[in-house]
Amino acid sequence: MGAVAGIVAPIFALILMGAGARRFRLLDPAGLRGLHDLTFYLGIPALLFGAVVGTPALRILDVGLLYFAGCVLVFVAGVALARRTLGAGLAQASVLGLNCCYGNTVMMGVPMVAAAFGPDGVAILLPVIALHSILLLPMATMLIEADGHATRNPLRILWRTGPSLIRNPVIVAITLALLWRGVGIPVPDPLHRLLAMLGAAAPTLALFSLGASLPDFAAQGSLREAVLATVLKLLALPALVWAGAWAAGTPPLATAVLVLTAGAPTGANAFFLARRTGTLAAASAGAVVLSTALSVMTLSAILALVRP
Repeated sequence: MGAVAGIVAPIFALILMGAGARRFRLLDPAGLRGLHDLTFYLGIPALLFGAVVGTPALRILDVGLLYFAGCVLVFVAGVALARRTLGAGLAQASVLGLNCCYGNTVMMGVPMVAAAFGPDGVAILLPVIALHSILLLPMATMLIEADGHATRNPLRILWRTGPSLIRNPVIVAITLALLWRGVGIPVPDPLHRLLAMLGAAAPTLALFSLGASLPDFAAQGSLREAVLATVLKLLALPALVWAGAWAAGTPPLATAVLVLTAGAPTGANAFFLARRTGTLAAASAGAVVLSTALSVMTLSAILALVRP
């Protein structure tokens, strides 16, 4: 447990430092935007690109689909519970379902996995990050758009969401790195050093930025929905992913990375989708804050249980 605390404590200390900087006005909204852009457009892509091109073997498809299967089950459970127990419509239930399975895999998952398992762990995390944006967001968007519009063309919805995925720097970095691997050209030493410098800063910047962003997700009611989403996200999803990995005979390191990532709190993109569609925005904000706060305990427990 001491080794686990040594990994987890600095991570949440950085989150608290970010929140403190925002609370005491050491970082204004414009500065936070710049910090977030630096992290999301340079730091994280450099870290992911370096992880892809520097890893001897990648099991992208099987590991990613294993994780996605758990996400779909939790999404369906969240939608069903929202409709049966909360009387939510399809759009509201879909937003809640997304909050139950869409994790903070970039700003929280990457630093956590990097600290616990190093570059090999980050490489395993790549398909999870990619599938989050490529599959989960369009899936929820189609259901939201379909609520009250049964004849809505799914291809049109994909056409609307596609450009944002193509412009996503995380998706771009992973795609370019896979293409680079496919060509088989070694990374030039100056580029390797640049990627290493940017990638080394990414986890620290991501966690600090996450902490500074939390005040923007202050909940405004909708506690029941936020609690339901948090319970499914922090407890049900890791349990399902672990069960799937065990049944599939997944290697210990990959299992640990997948389960730890499944235990990450609800990602901000779930809130952004809710706000953009005007559906359960307050509940989504509450899920982000509540799950992030409680993940201090749940992630520590998960790491202690699954660390090889």
